[in-house]
Amino acid sequence: MRITECAEIFSLFIFSKLQNFKQMKPIVTIICCFVVNIIFSQQMKDYKNEFSVTGEAIVRVAPDQVVLQLGVESRGEDLLKTKSENAEIISKAMAYCREQDIADKHIQTDYVHMNPTYNYDAPADLRYYTVDQALSITLQHPEQYEEILTELLKIGINKVQGISFNTTKLKENRTLARKMAVEAAKEKALFLASEVGITLGEVTNVSEYSQNLSSGFGRFSRSNMSQNIVQNGANDMAIDGLSVGMIPIKASITLTYRIK
Repeated sequence: MRITECAEIFSLFIFSKLQNFKQMKPIVTIICCFVVNIIFSQQMKDYKNEFSVTGEAIVRVAPDQVVLQLGVESRGEDLLKTKSENAEIISKAMAYCREQDIADKHIQTDYVHMNPTYNYDAPADLRYYTVDQALSITLQHPEQYEEILTELLKIGINKVQGISFNTTKLKENRTLARKMAVEAAKEKALFLASEVGITLGEVTNVSEYSQNLSSGFGRFSRSNMSQNIVQNGANDMAIDGLSVGMIPIKASITLTYRIK
């Protein structure tokens, strides 16, 4: 039995015997300080006999899904007419998407905002109404992205809120990244241990930090490499002249070894 375990059992025993005796409080306090000191000293000893190392891995995945966050903003003095014009553009855009074999579940309208705008100098003088409606479209074939977006702009879509390139294979690639990170950590631990002349025992702790990113519009730069990072060898893909960054799925695993 380890010293810390004995100290904890002993402290519990003392408390159970003395907690009802007020006159024994000073003794209890001294014993508690003694036990805490033993536990802290043992933990510091254990800490000195441990060795931690972190391995990282990045799996780069080609996007297989594109999400277009679009919208239509219409202005006019007649609210009903402006709303009707706005709805007509949205309706035509949705019909076009269906013609491209995009499922209804991947064509979603979002909010509808209708706001009046008045003259600054004459608050009672109405200038126009603004009708703003959002439309989200999910493409299962990234190669359709450029053509479909261009046609939607021709129909009357006049707002591009965002374009994101995603992967539907996140789970399996995250698992792959974790495996690669563990192997990187093991390899690094063995190398460093041999270089400094220590012998590693069993693994006492494993912790993980993961960061998974989607490739968004305007984010086409590569991540920097470092010595303890393992990456797969995928290259960026191009869609009609646009270099779409691969989606980096990163895993970071820290292994703590006991030193023999």
